[in-house]
Amino acid sequence: MFALFLVALFALAAIAALGVLADSGLRWWSAFGQLRREIRHEGLYAALPALRSPVVSGGCTGLGRPSLRPFPVISVSRAA
Repeated sequence: MFALFLVALFALAAIAALGVLADSGLRWWSAFGQLRREIRHEGLYAALPALRSPVVSGGCTGLGRPSLRPFPVISVSRAA
């Protein structure tokens, strides 16, 4: 009886895993299909900048420690 329970549990887990993989595969297929349509319709260089903004010169290389504040802090003291 316990073996039947384990087989059923394994079968349900396998079905759930296949469902998740199928959903992910369909999402990737759809995304690449949309990218192919955009490239075919507008040309390669017109579609690619929409994917990710370019890195400005002097930007973070990813190797250094990022600044905690991207802007300067201006403190203002008022007399009481």
